[in-house]
Amino acid sequence: MPRPLLRPTIVSALGGVFEFYDFVLFAVFAPQIGATFFPAEAGDTAQTLRAFAVFAVGYFARPFGGVLWAHVADRRGRAYVFSHTVLGMAATTLLIALLPGHATLGAAAPWLLVGLRLLQGMALGGEIPASLCWLVEHAGERRAALAAATLMAGVNSGMLLGQAIAALLTAALGEAAVTAWGWRLAFAFGSVVGAVAWFVRRHVGETAAFEALRARGGLERLPLRALLRQAPGQVARAAALCAVHAWVVAALYLALPSFLKAACGMDLPTAERLALVSASCGSLLYLLAGWLGDRSAPLAVARGALVALALLAMPGYALAPTAGWWPLVVLGAIGGVFIGAYLALLPRLFATPVRASGLALGYDGAFALVGGAGPVIMLGANELLGPAAVGGITAALAVAALLALRRPVAPAS
Repeated sequence: MPRPLLRPTIVSALGGVFEFYDFVLFAVFAPQIGATFFPAEAGDTAQTLRAFAVFAVGYFARPFGGVLWAHVADRRGRAYVFSHTVLGMAATTLLIALLPGHATLGAAAPWLLVGLRLLQGMALGGEIPASLCWLVEHAGERRAALAAATLMAGVNSGMLLGQAIAALLTAALGEAAVTAWGWRLAFAFGSVVGAVAWFVRRHVGETAAFEALRARGGLERLPLRALLRQAPGQVARAAALCAVHAWVVAALYLALPSFLKAACGMDLPTAERLALVSASCGSLLYLLAGWLGDRSAPLAVARGALVALALLAMPGYALAPTAGWWPLVVLGAIGGVFIGAYLALLPRLFATPVRASGLALGYDGAFALVGGAGPVIMLGANELLGPAAVGGITAALAVAALLALRRPVAPAS
């Protein structure tokens, strides 16, 4: 990677690590958060389920935050949003760490938690589209694939960091202490590191593409309205691509332990370790696919991965109950190749005046619908129709993305 691009890529990736770390901590510590913020008489299972419901609120808030922040990014600049969203995430994470529980605040505690989770989701909704837009405009088409893949590898690594911190706290303090107060340390750590990320990011410069647009007076007064008038088809194409990304993360990384336990009869600790392996391999394959994309063509790499996913998803899931974990880890690896390649294509779908708005609608919308509901859909389909049905959903999403890539990737006129 050329030296001028190295610093922007590292700044983007590190910010992604800690912002997604803050976001997924809620899922990692769901049992402890449930025990803290919901009444004890509800029981452990009900407390955990309610905590997961609050976790989902953050997913569904992402497109609203994405649209709001994207308006700012298309009007004031990508760097402005790029620096402020990480501060918003750090602030809300600290407030969650300090928020008194149900024993102190009663019924107000869970409602305040929901409010903070909404703000977290809105901050993350602005973070990734603005970061991707800023980084790809810095990199240019010839270097965009590896830069974008590095950003997403950082985001994925944030999930791994959250799981690692949870394991360390449990080993050091014990389960009882982590439930009582130790989980708050993980949130406090995230807020401190997020503040450091903001300090680094606030010095970054604007992209040349946006500065040129502003200099010639080409900014849109209402970017979202212009986007929906000029390029609704491009938004649909972006959403189809991002839906595969969201499904791979939800079904083959985050919720993989639950599926392996339900469909394969695997014990949960082993399933959790395999999910970590799958997600770790995904991060490495993001980088490999980005590197290949810069040296050949990210479109060809993305199409190849989608074809493989469409062909292998149903037999892979059908084999899982007898063959065990490896078919699903292979599918997760193929999904990682797709993610590492398609990210460089995504910003090219939109013209510079509406680029951040287009990314926000496509990316955050797909993650709200497919990412938020993905685990429930996957486990429900397996329960009703069997593992092959989950493979059918995966294949259908891959085919829809292939249709979105049937034409060259270029902004709508």
